[in-house]
Amino acid sequence: MMKIKIFAILISVLVLLTGCGSSSQNPNPLPPSPSATTTPGNLQTAPGIEEKSIYYFSHNGIDIYMNDVAKPILDALGEPMHYFESPSCAFQGMDRVYTYNGFELYTYTDGDDDTEYVLSVVFMNDGVETNEGITIGSKLADVISAYGVKFVQDGSKYTYTSVNTDLSFVIENDEVVEVSYNLILE
Repeated sequence: MMKIKIFAILISVLVLLTGCGSSSQNPNPLPPSPSATTTPGNLQTAPGIEEKSIYYFSHNGIDIYMNDVAKPILDALGEPMHYFESPSCAFQGMDRVYTYNGFELYTYTDGDDDTEYVLSVVFMNDGVETNEGITIGSKLADVISAYGVKFVQDGSKYTYTSVNTDLSFVIENDEVVEVSYNLILE
């Protein structure tokens, strides 16, 4: 279990740093603005995202969609167990990591606006699960049964995509060792 936690933490750090190495990506893939729109559930999302992804993380009745304004979500989740922030390499603002029991919530800000948006959710242990019941320790057959065969496989990573969200599962020895919801950065 400790190896899984260490692996998940390392992957989390890599997610934060992925924007630092390449300048070929658009530095402002989804620029947030104060004119963000209100979406179902009274949550705000960055402009340009009208349709909601079918892949979102739900925890204690709180639905967490990628690129939603983070403040109402963070307020509802309560005090994190751990908090970390650093200047963003992918955006012109700050990246923040909020650690809760079983998962980490990553946010970003972009430009002069200090509004935080949800960037990703990474499972830390088997204490949380997807809406379809998949958690760390589930079998590959369970993932395919829950999500189907329309995935993209890259080595041991199986990724399902909807609207602006990638839902990824890393499989080792026929077992899920990582689950993450990630905002698609174009």
